[in-house]
This record gives sequence, C-alpha cells and structure tokens, in this order.
Amino acid sequence: MSSPCRKRSFHIAAIVTLVLIFSSPALAQQTFGNLPASQSGPSFVPVTKIFPGGGSPPPPDPRAAIYQGNAYYINEGHRLFLWYNCVGCHANGGGGMGPALMDNQWRYGGQLDQIYASIAQGRPNGMPSWANKIPDGQIWELAAFVKSLSVPSSENGATPAQAQPQPPPALPAHNPEQPVSEAPSTQSAPK
Repeated sequence: MSSPCRKRSFHIAAIVTLVLIFSSPALAQQTFGNLPASQSGPSFVPVTKIFPGGGSPPPPDPRAAIYQGNAYYINEGHRLFLWYNCVGCHANGGGGMGPALMDNQWRYGGQLDQIYASIAQGRPNGMPSWANKIPDGQIWELAAFVKSLSVPSSENGATPAQAQPQPPPALPAHNPEQPVSEAPSTQSAPK
C-alpha cells in the first residue's frame, strides 16, 4: 500500500505539471502578443557575406586558374566522377540524394576553389570529406568537371537544366489524291 505522504506528493506534482503546461501559452501570448507585426511572425532574413575575422573574402586559390576551363582536366574530372561513383548521389549532375550540380545554384559557393573545398572538406548532411581519400590533383579535376556542368549558356551552350526538349520536326502532310511515289529499289534486277 502506498502512504498518504506519497499520494500527496504525486498529486502536488501532477497539479504543478498541469499548471505549467496550461500557463505556458498564456505566458507566451502575454510576452510576445504585444510585439509589432514586423516582429511577430516569420520573416525574410537578409543574408550578408560574413567572413571570419571581418573584412573581405579570402583571395581565390591560385591553383584554380590552372584547372578552370581546361578541357583536359574537365575530361579527367568526368572520368573520376564516374570512377568514384559520384553519380550514386548526384545522378550525372542532375541531383539525386545529393544536390543537383547543373543548375548554377550553389550553397557553399560556385567558384572553382569553393567547389574544391566542398569536395575536400565535405559538407553537413551528406557530403563526406574526400581530402584523405582522393589525391589533391584529382579533387581539383573533379571540381573543374563539376564547375563545367553549370557553366552559363553564354559560355558553353545551354546547361541541361536550361535546355528545353524539342519535338521532332513535323512530317509533311500526305495528300490522298496524289499517288505515293515509290523509292527506287536498291536491289539489282536478276540477270
């Protein structure tokens, strides 16, 4: 059997819990209900470029100039993209589990050195770090290939995300009153 003191402690704890649960919305309404409309709801948050230590962004990596737009390195990057099974997450650049690489929208920067950093260092929620698994030169080649996937149309034609599928050209209409001419036979007549 339980003691009366234990029952009383349970009842007091239950009452305190209920009071806290039901008074919290009222307390929140009292605290935040009088805020101006601009502060009361979710709103657009402007994003600024903030860099550690203040000031300007770090200078681009000088190695990026070697790989940027170089057809050999881009081709090698494509080979490595397939070799290291990047298509498993990025589906040939169109996106899969990982983000699309063809749409020219970058979370962590679309410059070659920033793409290199994303591959080498990894990114939260899915992109592993490849710095100790892939040689440095190959990471640069992969970055050059990934960058080439989203080159704007003015530099490299339309990217697949921008390209529109085109229907096949229409065949000329057949007039039923006009006889269909037969194509000449390519077989030779028997001799």
